[in-house]
Amino acid sequence: MRQRRNWKDKPKSSGWEVHVPEGDDAMKYYKRLKKKMTKDGFFQELKDRRYFVSNVEKRREREKREKREISKERKRQNNL
Repeated sequence: MRQRRNWKDKPKSSGWEVHVPEGDDAMKYYKRLKKKMTKDGFFQELKDRRYFVSNVEKRREREKREKREISKERKRQNNL
């Protein structure tokens, strides 16, 4: 019978790091890592750094994104 490990004994992970316990499914922890990195914006940063983007273009994109977020928030408020 497998002994259950105490949660306090589990190693702490910092940043983009996950610990896979011996005998556990690695894909489960890979999915967790991927979710952390996506939430943090790592993959978007990789895509953005692929090509040079001028500051003016960055500003325009930021303004477009802000407008979209504002309009989404207004729609959400109107639906309540």
